[in-house]
Amino acid sequence: MRVMRSLLVPLFCLGLSPACTGRITEVLAPKAADALVVTTPLEVSVLPSFADERGGGLFIDLAGRVVRARSDGTRAPLESHPSNNVVPGPASALWPLGPFNALVVTSKGLFIADSGWLIEPAWRSVLSAEGVVATSVTDDGVTWLAHSSGLFQIEGGTLRELKVKGESIAGLTAVAPGLTPSGRRGIWFAQGTSLSSAAPTETGSWVVQAADLTTEELAGGVKALAAISPSPTDTGEVWVATPKTLWLFSTQGWTNVTTANGPRQLMASGRTLWLQLGNQLFRRNLDDKKWVSIRGLEAPPSLMAADATGLLWARMGDKTVTIASGPAPRVSGLFQNARVYEPELPIRVTYPSNALPTELRFAFDDAAAPNVIDLKQGQPGPNATTIYSLAGVDVSNVMKPISLAALADGFHTLKIVAVNADMSTSERLVHFEFRGAANATVSFAGNIAAISETRCAKCHTTGTMPELASYSQWKANAENIAQVIRDRRMPADGPLDATQSALIQRWVSGGTAP
Repeated sequence: MRVMRSLLVPLFCLGLSPACTGRITEVLAPKAADALVVTTPLEVSVLPSFADERGGGLFIDLAGRVVRARSDGTRAPLESHPSNNVVPGPASALWPLGPFNALVVTSKGLFIADSGWLIEPAWRSVLSAEGVVATSVTDDGVTWLAHSSGLFQIEGGTLRELKVKGESIAGLTAVAPGLTPSGRRGIWFAQGTSLSSAAPTETGSWVVQAADLTTEELAGGVKALAAISPSPTDTGEVWVATPKTLWLFSTQGWTNVTTANGPRQLMASGRTLWLQLGNQLFRRNLDDKKWVSIRGLEAPPSLMAADATGLLWARMGDKTVTIASGPAPRVSGLFQNARVYEPELPIRVTYPSNALPTELRFAFDDAAAPNVIDLKQGQPGPNATTIYSLAGVDVSNVMKPISLAALADGFHTLKIVAVNADMSTSERLVHFEFRGAANATVSFAGNIAAISETRCAKCHTTGTMPELASYSQWKANAENIAQVIRDRRMPADGPLDATQSALIQRWVSGGTAP
């Protein structure tokens, strides 16, 4: 991976005037709000954990086992994959690798948690487990891993290191994706009291640039970085926490957010940021640009994981709880900031069965006439939920996929609104990029077989079902393959790059040519 260090004056203003004339200062003055706090029967350790937007997540229990759990208390331990050369030891941390996968730090090295398994990545022997500092996932599904030995990129299951002038980036304390001073989206990384960004260029090299923050402004060192993902109307935000200060980077440059207490914890997922100041918990939603302080908590929470729906997992005293603004619709088949290549998607909405809405509607891009979902067509889902298809069901009561053919290529928003029994409303916004106009002739022999051999054979020709050793097996499982790849749940050692994902999805939607 080629790297260039920028010799230019930092361009943190991005051409906008407020930040160019000096620091912007903003006082954190949120409104108080109640939240839905649900106590779960989970006994888990207060360690870095992982939550996904389908509901539930991965946690480490008191015995050091990795368990997949849901808020209703259902759980299942993950097992060592039969193809592993080494059985994982007790786990000590979980870090995101994508919307549904996680990197697991164990006493026997690094493993990937996926679909009930702990799986050895091909690069497990390259990095020591105890050196992992954090991971962060960019909008295009690339994972960045901050390690004591350097900064690494995981793309398509391949591990590469970002170096500056041939030297590893040492002393990392935090990492997060987001808009950089160059105007491009890239990766931010902290090294104690210094903060830098790396942005890609047109030629495939990287420009590494120091942030326009002084050592005094980062006094005490960067404790945490967090990124709010972009939408069709904004570029997202990058947040920086030191022991005493809170900084925001956006298109306006750097803003010093003044708070009564120093930040204790900072965590973001999707469009929501969670911040703990002293014993108080705050939430920011970039879709409505509002801060709220969460009132009524029994004890100061210890944050463990957050998902893109705005749900927070935490420990309060001796309890494991979830904290949210209220019962919210969840979406399957489309996740936050996904790149979609297929003109039809089986998009479904899941809602807790004990809090079913009186009305459920959706629209793309704030259409003037939203679609109303027929609640009578809801079907029982797992873990006491009800599932609704955006496109309804056919005459056989099978949920239909919805057509995206009317959407132009580019960024869009799916908005789902639920009207609750007390006439309050809750909503879910899913921002995504549609690339459905691209077309190509794709065949199994010419395009898919090579991907199968390099990325799927380790598991799916060695006992993991389904078997995917031949064209006929791929064709028989085509729809399911397209779904798990679109969700980035497979391959287990990291999602495919955009080109490979597009090839498989076009092959499936184009008739699975041999």
